[in-house]
Amino acid sequence: MEIIYRGKRVRGEFAVKKVGIITITGLGNYGNRLQNYALQQVIEKITPCCCETLINKSCRLKGYIKKIIMPRKGKLSQREQIFQQFNEEFVHFSDIKINNITKNHRLQEFDCLVCGSDQIWNSDYPENDKANFGYFSPKIKVISYAASFGTDTIAQNKKKRYSKYLKRMAAISVREEKGKELANQLTGREDIYLHLDPTLLLRAEEWKKIEKKPKLYDGGNYILKYFLGEKDSKINQDIEKFAKANKLTIIDVISQDSPYYNIGPSEFLFLERNAEVIITDSFHACVFAILNERPFVVVERKEKIITGCTDIHCTGFGGHCRITDAEIRKFCGNLYQAIWYDLSEFTEIHCRSDRTVFHYVWNYFHEGH
Repeated sequence: MEIIYRGKRVRGEFAVKKVGIITITGLGNYGNRLQNYALQQVIEKITPCCCETLINKSCRLKGYIKKIIMPRKGKLSQREQIFQQFNEEFVHFSDIKINNITKNHRLQEFDCLVCGSDQIWNSDYPENDKANFGYFSPKIKVISYAASFGTDTIAQNKKKRYSKYLKRMAAISVREEKGKELANQLTGREDIYLHLDPTLLLRAEEWKKIEKKPKLYDGGNYILKYFLGEKDSKINQDIEKFAKANKLTIIDVISQDSPYYNIGPSEFLFLERNAEVIITDSFHACVFAILNERPFVVVERKEKIITGCTDIHCTGFGGHCRITDAEIRKFCGNLYQAIWYDLSEFTEIHCRSDRTVFHYVWNYFHEGH
């Protein structure tokens, strides 16, 4: 049998599977939208399928981050509209909506649901519950890919439910070592996979294809500042001093009074690739710094959240990091760690990861697990 799918000619018994991605689908967080796009691309590259992201109505994030990334009721803000344009251009969305209460019988249309990536299992967020585990019907095959718990503990009142949800999964893949440990404790299963975040599975040249130069950018040298958590005034003062001393402007993409607040994921990719240094508390900002070989500074969050930045340093890349030049070391002091990665061996890491992910996805899509 031969089928044309999205302009490609595909053959065979497994010509087209229908795969649903379950992730956070709010508007406003760069890493979330880009990991969603990356997972879609990787799945479609591995196996001929119709891969669609389900509209997730269950997710709400608390506190400061909630204000930034969740769309308001009614009319979308300018920033939200730009993110929506990215979704329409690059992410294949299903018209099926999911939540923690309603059963949607149309989910039976999918051959497999993939939960991930991002902090879809963070138990500190009340609405992160059964929908984010694909816990709808035992007839639907569900796996996760590089999912994150976001913290090093599970809320006591959720342990029993999380255990039940995870035990039903055909396969469990997580993003961090601590996540693997937590999944093992909750399920007693030894077959917990540790995989790279999907953003790391696309190469820099693949990301460059969807980037866009911000209209505001005039070509000058700059620091890219991206903080998801709140920071004290001392950190911001240090950044301003460093920028002034090195004749750099500061591009802040998260402060609502910044002219760069209303840019989308494609423009964010451009700014990551061309920054002199990136200062962030975001896992995905670190990822794109690594892929583009840009120096970056990791600032800890006040909130007790595992961003994944530490795991980037320790797993897979630990032998390739070093402190940057003396000026940045002096700027960092004891508060920061400025790092850049020598990617001379990164191609081999990518190839090894591609093979691992290929076997994981192929086995659970096609071999009747």
